[in-house]
Amino acid sequence: MSLPLVSLCIPNYNNERYLDVCIRSALSQTWPHVEVVLVDDCSTDGSFSLARKYEERIRLFRNEKNLGQPANTNRCVELARGEFVAIVHGDDYLLPTFVERLAPLLQQYERAALAIGERYETDETGVLRNVTPFYTTDCLIPGEKQAKVFMFMSFPPCQVLIRRAVYRSIGGADLRHVVNLDGLLWFKCALVGDIVYVREPVGVYRKHGESTTARYNRRIDHMIEYYMTLLAMQEAGRGRPYLERYYDAAVKRVGELTVRYCREVFREKNYELAKRYLALATVFDPAISKSNQWRALHYCLESEDRDPHDLYRRLMEGETQQRITSYEPPEGFQALKSQQAGGASS
Repeated sequence: MSLPLVSLCIPNYNNERYLDVCIRSALSQTWPHVEVVLVDDCSTDGSFSLARKYEERIRLFRNEKNLGQPANTNRCVELARGEFVAIVHGDDYLLPTFVERLAPLLQQYERAALAIGERYETDETGVLRNVTPFYTTDCLIPGEKQAKVFMFMSFPPCQVLIRRAVYRSIGGADLRHVVNLDGLLWFKCALVGDIVYVREPVGVYRKHGESTTARYNRRIDHMIEYYMTLLAMQEAGRGRPYLERYYDAAVKRVGELTVRYCREVFREKNYELAKRYLALATVFDPAISKSNQWRALHYCLESEDRDPHDLYRRLMEGETQQRITSYEPPEGFQALKSQQAGGASS
């Protein structure tokens, strides 16, 4: 097979601290036919000056005015020339074999809209942490079956390679959604093509206090946006009985996410905001008030004679918050043969 051009798209805004690592990871791919497209969205830090050090090796652009994350993502992909594209946030980075691992899968499975690998996670320190693979095996998943999964979860973009024609056919990223931009994008892609998944890590997702996700965590209205994103999924999937039957369960999942983000702001000792998160969680799922997590947080927040943070630590000691098991792929999946899972030769 001939090697297709792959575009690594970096829609950047104020990621000066991590951007150099991101750019170098894109330029260090083992796949020989790669272009790097970076669009700076009027950063107010030194991001653009840093990126200019690489302007002979990347395609570098800067917007005349700030477009916001969804529109800047779309512009980045519009400027791309590759058959396949990846969206790489400036605070994440790719492993050297990202393209080599995923591009042959999209070549081999022509009906696949997305190829997805696994990830490591890191933070401000740069220390890598293993993440339990989401599925138990490398597999090809029917698009509609994976779309149901995307109603409940998402993958960071540093794990995903997209067929550019599919991205364009669905209209790109929805400008109305920032918080779960990726989840809605993957959902719409899955409505028009299958998903091929491998358990091998291909990217590194960075969690830090100044990320878009972290900033939104401090604003309770982002959970309303999660719900609005789910409404957009419901509209996009209308007329598909398989997806429609899971909508109510997906709304309850938003309640679970609200409790998760409550826990995050609770750790920051923002107790008033944590109380608002707890109350909102019961709007999405009244029964969640019976869960151990909700009850423990509520008890600690209402306690007047003890430090809430210390009390919660004692109550929940020994309970892990990280997923430690992999899931069986959705019905109708096809396990990849070892040769396919190990990568195709060119």
